[in-house]
Amino acid sequence: MTTQPGRDWLDLASPPPQPPGNPEAPAPSRLSAGSRRLSERLERVGSGAARAGSAAFGHLQPVMAAAAGPLRRAAPVWQEAAERVGAHPLAARAAAAARRAGALPWGRALLLAGLGVAGLATVFLVWCAATLPPLAGPQRPARTVTVQAEDGTPLAQRGSPRGRALPLEAVSPAMRQAFLAAQDPWFEDDYRLDASGIAAVINHAFRDTISDGPRSGSPRLTQRLVRRDLIGAAPGEARSLADRVREAMLVLWLSAREDRPRILARALDLARFGPDLTGIDAAARTVFGKEASSLGPAEAAYLAGLTLAPGLQPDRDVTAVRALGRDVLDDMMMMGRLTGAQRTEAGRALDGLSPVGATPVTRSGVPDLVLAEAAGRLGPEPPREAVVRTTLDREVQAMAEKAVERRLDAAGRGGTRAGLLVLGPDGGVQAVVAGGAPLTETPDTRRAALASLRHLGRDGRPVYDRLVAGPMPAAERRGALLSLLADLARPTGDTEDPGDRDGLFVGSVGDLLVGTYLSGGSAENGAGDAPEALFQDLAAQIAKARPAPQVAEAREAARETASTARGAARPAWQNPGERPAAAPSLRGVPRVIDTGRLRLEGQAVRLAGVEGQGGTLAREFRQYLRRREVTCQPAGGADLYRCRAGDQDLSEVVLFNGAGRAAPGAPPELQAAEASAKARKAGMWQ
Repeated sequence: MTTQPGRDWLDLASPPPQPPGNPEAPAPSRLSAGSRRLSERLERVGSGAARAGSAAFGHLQPVMAAAAGPLRRAAPVWQEAAERVGAHPLAARAAAAARRAGALPWGRALLLAGLGVAGLATVFLVWCAATLPPLAGPQRPARTVTVQAEDGTPLAQRGSPRGRALPLEAVSPAMRQAFLAAQDPWFEDDYRLDASGIAAVINHAFRDTISDGPRSGSPRLTQRLVRRDLIGAAPGEARSLADRVREAMLVLWLSAREDRPRILARALDLARFGPDLTGIDAAARTVFGKEASSLGPAEAAYLAGLTLAPGLQPDRDVTAVRALGRDVLDDMMMMGRLTGAQRTEAGRALDGLSPVGATPVTRSGVPDLVLAEAAGRLGPEPPREAVVRTTLDREVQAMAEKAVERRLDAAGRGGTRAGLLVLGPDGGVQAVVAGGAPLTETPDTRRAALASLRHLGRDGRPVYDRLVAGPMPAAERRGALLSLLADLARPTGDTEDPGDRDGLFVGSVGDLLVGTYLSGGSAENGAGDAPEALFQDLAAQIAKARPAPQVAEAREAARETASTARGAARPAWQNPGERPAAAPSLRGVPRVIDTGRLRLEGQAVRLAGVEGQGGTLAREFRQYLRRREVTCQPAGGADLYRCRAGDQDLSEVVLFNGAGRAAPGAPPELQAAEASAKARKAGMWQ
């Protein structure tokens, strides 16, 4: 390019100089001079920074070159992926939409805000992926807690034994099928991990509950494995957004990368079979003392039932776990893994199955209550080895178990439950046999557990000692015993059988307070004396093993509770002017002996104005009460009471329904109730 002739080139670097002495030239201002000095200083700072940056770059160049090597190798892959994304029609549409949004008012700001949100979401997803839990599950250190009797004999063992990660071939087929029947009967069904399947996985990860039926996207067992065993979220526990995202990531990863046998093996190795048992290897060796490859259908159903309720203890909640195991056997038959005959045979074996170490003491729940009281003294960190010594007397315990077995044999055992509890002078448990459900955590059971704690050791050093304890007041100890007996005697199921509430007796043997109960069909044939016979059996054994003076004390204490045997001696003579103390009022849930007699708080009670009847009428009266609380007030005689259930007088109720006769001298209202029953031909007047 050339300029026109006659024109000079223009110097764009600096303005043309003003001729000297021109009066029209403006004088330089102070502001322009200051700006010029500032620009000069900035140029010097910039040149210095450039020299420092060049020197630093010279030092960092080898490091950056080494780091750029992998990036250069990965660049073609990223470039190819970017080209594929850019060539997709959706990418072109998104770019066009972004251009249109940028042309709108505030469109550029909204576009930048959307990009910022997308960037934050990407960072959040990357952080969730970087903090995923390991697929091997959390590492749990092995620890052992042993509960001992007073003489140091082991009663129960708790802790978290370390099991091995077993391949699927090392687990018996019965155990595999029982586990699938309990956790996911549809595990072997086909599913597709396409777009709709991935959406289903994400949808289920954000739900708080796991569906019990078949599902799309991935098996239900995979989701339970991730949520409960890898992430560690308990059922019903609140989960964060990050945990939900991690769950979706892990479920998709396992479904895409691992086959179903490997997922099943991983689930068996991480499943919980109780509060302290994790993994099929540890569960099989701890509960049944055998390898996982040797488990039969009944044992497999028992362990699979534990996975449905991991809060149950294998050697404590035996009845509840057996019920869950029967449900597992039904599901196995539904899946076609068991025939009807095999299901029946396995059910019979399950009813007689008992874990290793399950005893009347462990089934009572006393060791777990004592451990709960000792937990605060063991410190925040779980010990490697701990020893807890209790007040339980092995000699008295053996006598109690023998007496209960004899009474159950005499009753024919069919549906009969018997139990026994012995408290020491300080309220500590010295013997216990639970025929119903285990003790639950209540103020009374916590006090009994604290009184039963004698010694606590952690990792070979003593932590707590209570060698001597003060005596517990008699009334307080009796109230605590009655509360514990009611807890032990409750049925394990939800059904209310009228016979389940029959049988309660409280008496003393020396300095021991003994309570017994017998529930079930035995009340039909023994007129309600079986609990007292159970007490007398234990008292006789203690009398044989201990000095004779304690026998006299036991008889005297039994007379004080108005619960003497049929051959008891007459009361002692009284001095002139001495009057017997007024009988106290009674309150509680009674046991029906007949329509005119109840047993309440271990004491025989006769309904005032009623001559009772037995048989069918007594059973109907028992059904009418149905665990209702009764209040009895003394009515003049030694064992004569007016009892009320709510606002109903029980004497009037019995006579009005024709379940008894009015006694001679009965009040007018009771005679009127009997006359009404005769007129209506109710009950015995038919």
